[in-house]
Order: sequence, then C-alpha cells, then structure tokens
Amino acid sequence: MKIDNEPKMIQLLKTGEVITKIEILDQLVEKELSNEMCSCIADLIKDNDKGLRNAVTSLIKNNRNPKFPGLIAQFITSSDLSVRNLAGEILIDLGTLSVEPLIDFNHQDDNDTLKFIIDVISLIGDQRASLFIMGILSTTENDNVILACLEALGNIRFEGAIEILILFYDRNELYKPTVVEALGKIGSKAALEFLVERFPNEDELTKYSILESLGSLGDINTFFFLLEQMSVISGPMVLPLIMSLSALKEKCFLDIPFDNRMKNLLLYTIAEGTPEHKKTAFTLIDTFDDKDILSASLSLLGDDFELDDLIRSKIFRNVDFIYLEISRLLNQNPHNLKNILELFLSTINYVKDISMQLNITMMDVRNIVQGVSGLLNHHDEEVRRAAMEILFELDQESALLFVDVMANDENNWNRLRLLEIIENIPGTEFNSVIQKLLDDEDEMIRERAAYSSSIKNINQLSTNAN
Repeated sequence: MKIDNEPKMIQLLKTGEVITKIEILDQLVEKELSNEMCSCIADLIKDNDKGLRNAVTSLIKNNRNPKFPGLIAQFITSSDLSVRNLAGEILIDLGTLSVEPLIDFNHQDDNDTLKFIIDVISLIGDQRASLFIMGILSTTENDNVILACLEALGNIRFEGAIEILILFYDRNELYKPTVVEALGKIGSKAALEFLVERFPNEDELTKYSILESLGSLGDINTFFFLLEQMSVISGPMVLPLIMSLSALKEKCFLDIPFDNRMKNLLLYTIAEGTPEHKKTAFTLIDTFDDKDILSASLSLLGDDFELDDLIRSKIFRNVDFIYLEISRLLNQNPHNLKNILELFLSTINYVKDISMQLNITMMDVRNIVQGVSGLLNHHDEEVRRAAMEILFELDQESALLFVDVMANDENNWNRLRLLEIIENIPGTEFNSVIQKLLDDEDEMIRERAAYSSSIKNINQLSTNAN
C-alpha cells in the first residue's frame, strides 16, 4: 500500500491497523518528515505491539531527523519501564543529536530522571555535556546522581574534571571505585601519580579498581610498579594485575619476566578468570612454555572459540607434550573429553602435514592406543567418533583390532564415518567391515557401503594393472 498524502498517513498512523502503520513507516524511512509527522511517529513508541515499536525504532534511528531526540526525550519520565528504556536506547543511538535535548530536559528535580539523563549522556560520550554534568555535581547531594556524574565524566573523558574527581575521591568511600575508573579513562600524569600514591593504603575493592585503571593510565614506571606488586598480590586482585601488565606490555613494548611468581599468577588467572582474563594470560605466555600451564590450559578447551585457538597454537608448538600427556588426561575422564580428543586429532594431522619428528617411544604410542580404544564404547557418540579417527590416524594396525566395535556403533553417522575412512585405505584388511555394513539396518549405510566397495574394487584393479 503506497500513500503519498501526508494528512492521510498521519490519520492512519493514529487510527489504522498495526500492519498498515508498519507499511507506512517503511515508506517514510528515507523521507524528509514534517514536524507533525515526526511527532506522530515518536508517539508510536508507546504502542503495545512489539512489531510496531520495532518499526518505529528502526525508522527513527535511520531517518535521524533532528526533531526526534526532543520528541523521544519526553518519554524518559514514562511510568512504563519498557517505554522509558526504549526511549533511552533510541536517544543513545541518535548520539550527538540527543545531547542538547537531554541537557535542556526539565527533570523537575526528580533524581531518578536526572540519573537516567546523565546515564544516557554518559553512554553517548559527548564532551558538550561536561559543564552540565559538572553543574549537577556541584549542587546535588544524591549519591546515585553523584555516582552517575562521576562515571559520565570518565566516559566523556573530560580532562577538566580531574581535580573535582580527586576531590570526590576523599569525600566518600562509596565514590572511590567510580572515581578511579573515571581517572583511568581520562588519563593524565597527575591522575596516575595520585592513584599510585594512594594504592598501598586503600581497601581491597579500591585497590582492585586502581589495578584495573593502571593498564590504560600507566607508563613504563607503572609497569615496574605492578611487577613489584606480584609478590604481595593474591586472590581476585590477580586478575586486574594481569590485565594491566598485559596492557602496559603492549603499550611500552616490554617483556614479562617468567618466574615462579608469574607462573602462579597466570595459573590462578587461567583457573579463576573470565574468558577475557584467560585470553590475556595466554598472550603473556606466548614466548615461553611450561608443562603446568599447558596442562591447565587443556581444562579450558570448549569454553570459548578464541581461547581454543590460543590453546591450539600453544599445543602445536609443544606437540611432544600432548602426545605424552594425553594418556594421563584420558584416565582422568575430564569434563571436556571430546574437546581434548579433537585437539589431539588435529595435532596428529598437524604433525603429519609438516612431517614433524616426535620425541616419543613406541610404548608411548601403545599407551595412547590403549587409552583411546577404551573410549569406543563411551556414552557420547562424538567421543566415540573422535576416538575412532584417532586410532586410524595413529596406528591402522591397532584400529584393525577394534574395527568390529566401530562397525557396531549405534550411531549411524559414526558407522558412515568408518566407511569414509576405510574406503581410502589401500589393501583388503578392512573389506570384511564393508561387507558387513552392506547388510546394515540403515539404508544410508548400505548405500555408502556399496559405494565404498566399488571404490575398493576400482583401487584394487588399478593396483593389479600396475
């Protein structure tokens, strides 16, 4: 439905069916809109229909008419929390267009509304709001509003706020973590010196915040200051220490010394940190290897794709380690057994691809075969599949010993994978398996077995002809 008459459009947007309203909004995205049309569109964010509200939001964000921020701002006092939050989301997305309407908004000394306005301005991050925020900070006594102002000054990186931030640091223990974070974001030599000076005498929470900020705020001297803290830092504060050391390492092109203290900090980070903490720990250990750290890293497989890649790259540089460690790991039945098997399988293929010589014995290989073969009856079909592939890649003679177990796997895809593997193996040792699967209960397996049999026959004829 295409309507070119604006009064008719406005009337339909007010009284029409939801589907009609959405069709009209789709037509208006790239149009120049009158004040009346903008007002009508903005009013639709109150509608109960989620699809219509999504269409309105999309239009406002893409059209970016400068009238919209002022019209949307009126809804930040809505008693409907979903409308209020949607208004905030739209204002943030409109960015700098929203700053002046938010500053001019009459919050009527309502602290909740004032905090909401400051939070939105903070997320927009426009320095034009700095004097407005400083003015609020000089007059309000409300802790929530004060904390919002302190955070906002950091987010907009207003250097003129450093002195007032330091003043508020000592005013209330409640403000300290937020002030520290703000100073870290703004960055200055004075802020850095202040935080380093205050660090020794602060409580744990404030120390944690300072350690977090020193990574972005610090310099080469800060790096060595953090190294000195390694002997006294423990528990959760290890995490911001590691993050800041990593940041300063990159910023100042420095090397991290690896000793038992650093090793213990990294092991703690690998065990207790978030995925981001763990990834950072692995970037710090990129230039050295340690069996304890490598072992700990294997327990993380499967938690995060990026982390998996980092661990894989470490293992590929230490392939002897995984060959010697895998048997012990299998005996422990780790929670991420499938991921460890997949890593080991990719390591075997990597070794073959680059023709790497391994420093392992036949006894080591037999131990691996024994451990892996025991998984062919595992309850997880993916574990069984990985174990099967490892046996074939590691030692085909050993695989032949267990091929009947593989052929009886209850999972169709595993039996199919078995056929894919053995049809490419020269010789006739596995022909009996193909013959057995020609009578499989599953039609897909029977068809694949027939194809595998033909492939084997063709290869055999070719071999005989040569």
